[in-house]
Amino acid sequence: MEGIHLSLSVHQLVDPLLRVGDIDDRVYNQETMRMGSLLHAAFQRRQGKEYLSEVALEGEFTSSKGTIELSGRADGIILGGDCPVLDEIKSTVMDLQQFHKQQKAWHLGQALCYAAMYLRRISGSKIIVRLTYLLQGGEDRLVKEFPFSREEAEKAVEGYVEDYLTMLEERLLHEETRDRSALKLPFPYKAFRPGQREVAKYVYGAIGKKKSFLLEAPTGIGKTMSVLFPAIRCLKKGSVDKVFYLTAKSTGAIAAEKAIGELMDKGWEGRDSRLLSRDKICLSKGHGCNPDECPYARDYYTKLRFVIKEICNNEKRFDPETVLMYAKAAGICPFELQLDLSESADVIIADYNYLIDPIVKLERYFGEGVDSKPYVGLLDEAHNLVERGRGCYSIDFSLDELLEAKKSLKGKEFAALRKALGKAIAAIEDHLPLEENSTKVLEAPPSEIQAAFESLRKSETRHKKAKKPHPPEKYGEISRKMARYSRLVDEYYCSSYRVYASRKGKDASYHLLCVDPSPFLRESFSRLRSCTLFSATLTPISYYMKAIVGQEEWPFLLLPSPFPKDNFKVILAPNVSVRYKDRAKSYPEVAAYLKNFVEAKQGNYFLFFPSYEYLESILPHLRFDNANLFPQTRSMLQEEKDLFLSHFPPSPTSTNVGLLILGGSFSEGVDLVDDRLIGVAVVGIGLPQISEQNEIIRSYASSIGLDGFDYAYKDPGMNKVMQALGRVIRSFTDVGASLLLDDRYAQSRYRQEFLRKYGEYEIALSPNEVTSALATFHKTK
Repeated sequence: MEGIHLSLSVHQLVDPLLRVGDIDDRVYNQETMRMGSLLHAAFQRRQGKEYLSEVALEGEFTSSKGTIELSGRADGIILGGDCPVLDEIKSTVMDLQQFHKQQKAWHLGQALCYAAMYLRRISGSKIIVRLTYLLQGGEDRLVKEFPFSREEAEKAVEGYVEDYLTMLEERLLHEETRDRSALKLPFPYKAFRPGQREVAKYVYGAIGKKKSFLLEAPTGIGKTMSVLFPAIRCLKKGSVDKVFYLTAKSTGAIAAEKAIGELMDKGWEGRDSRLLSRDKICLSKGHGCNPDECPYARDYYTKLRFVIKEICNNEKRFDPETVLMYAKAAGICPFELQLDLSESADVIIADYNYLIDPIVKLERYFGEGVDSKPYVGLLDEAHNLVERGRGCYSIDFSLDELLEAKKSLKGKEFAALRKALGKAIAAIEDHLPLEENSTKVLEAPPSEIQAAFESLRKSETRHKKAKKPHPPEKYGEISRKMARYSRLVDEYYCSSYRVYASRKGKDASYHLLCVDPSPFLRESFSRLRSCTLFSATLTPISYYMKAIVGQEEWPFLLLPSPFPKDNFKVILAPNVSVRYKDRAKSYPEVAAYLKNFVEAKQGNYFLFFPSYEYLESILPHLRFDNANLFPQTRSMLQEEKDLFLSHFPPSPTSTNVGLLILGGSFSEGVDLVDDRLIGVAVVGIGLPQISEQNEIIRSYASSIGLDGFDYAYKDPGMNKVMQALGRVIRSFTDVGASLLLDDRYAQSRYRQEFLRKYGEYEIALSPNEVTSALATFHKTK
């Protein structure tokens, strides 16, 4: 291995070497970071003319193992004395003496890096390093000063460089091995399936040209391997350092893990990491992330370096089970460990939010000032990005949840928080409509609400400083929502937003709604070298182009299905209305259509309904001879979903019918091949319910020259239908049929969505015509 040459920020060099102590969300959290930034800036503004703030510095430091180009910004440099003073500002809610004692080496290490770089710039011989500690929520200040010669500062930094490069040797050796194996990696199967080679070619080309694109490729061709294989082949230190496979659901993550395992079996010597949310991997649920409430928070940073070294020496796959095993053995937090360990991984499998959510995105990879250009993104089931992106940049408060949170603050110790929350609730109530069943659209987020939230945060800071008991979780949820709201308003509010309040019966709510997330999504994608946004259904592509990236010139690839079209029978039943106003009288007729559809041939079927309410209402009308019914239930856990799918075996000896919700967890990502599924029926056209939110989205789309109804209702709805149809044909040997029930299928604007994919269809004007159509189809197939 040649001499190492890296470019790092001061924090990237010093933090993994010198940070020690506990995880403590009372001290280190987004709110204290935000407050710290404000406090730093206010302190800097109060200094005299001789105080230079945010001084950009850089320098090259060499050790026996290589060279690091270091850069960063010094908080302050004070001129005018016998020698310059380098000021490193830290703020905290902790006792200042205790904070300094615990983290002196870490803070002094950062300051020495800036000091050495500054002395080089001015050819100085000595400097005073000052550590200035400011108390958040108070006036206390602590100042510690340390004199250093230029030689002492440079020697310290060169020592950090030596230690860092020693720590890095194993990873760099791994990356050399990884890159060599990636170059020689063969496609893991004997041959490409139809369509796979074309997908792989486009992904490979996009990464090479630093481009991003939208990809619609049919269900069943093996999209996961088609995008992962070329991306992994592109891994090369300094060019493509990491691949992020991002999903909306756990089924996509599991498929990616399986594909990576197959590539490893063929000789790829890489590492992968799968990230879970805090709730799914936490060993201390319901407790605060601090050493007083969670034993796994104690001495986390003191132990971290040694635990990561042990894992990297013994493991290649950093899956949740492996992370939990090592975390339990070391007594440290598995959630934080998986994040820190991911830096040693080559492929990271995670939820979309880790890239696109402004609050929970991985700052170490996608934060401000981070170079994300060596990263490649592969985003699975990309049609979900519209709603997911909208959710990441929106927030709402119901009056009931606010009052419940206030009610949970019982006792004198929470009196100040209770009072401050009461004022925040009053600020929201002042902007609610007075009349029931009405909506009030506001011109902008009211400043009174923002001020009330800010006042509440100050009360929280004083509460933490006084070391009073941790507030109840109901309050914690509201506090986090208010912090998110404030950040969205401060940093992201623009023409893509609408603000409204509503009353519906006894319910009242206040909403900050991102009607168009495309500017924020596009900015997230632009940070990376290349992004492939892929799905089996991006129909119509014009809608997804506008809704996801906001511009129609983005490149896209739409691959036709390679499977025989005559293996899939599409039947439209436009003689029955399932519109909301007609639903009550439609149940018997819809049930008759479904009965004839299911009884045409023994096998496994999925029947999709518009909502749980519709399913519950039609259930008494459903009568299938010799069939087993398996209804989807609300909030099914993964184990329950797996059990549900086990009821649809290959070569079934009876008819099994799944009663499902259109757009739910079984509408996509379900892979029942061969005869595990021979029919899908869809009741309705999938339109989202008419609501204040959807009507506001419709109005916004119309205001920018789009068809508001299509944008807010038709296009999202028909995508759900297309996803459901995609459950049936997943290979060359699959044979099956679909039945679409709704009088709106008589309109071309709905039929055209599946004409491009499926071509021919047959009209059935009665249940008996469904029987006749399927008798002919099943006889020939």
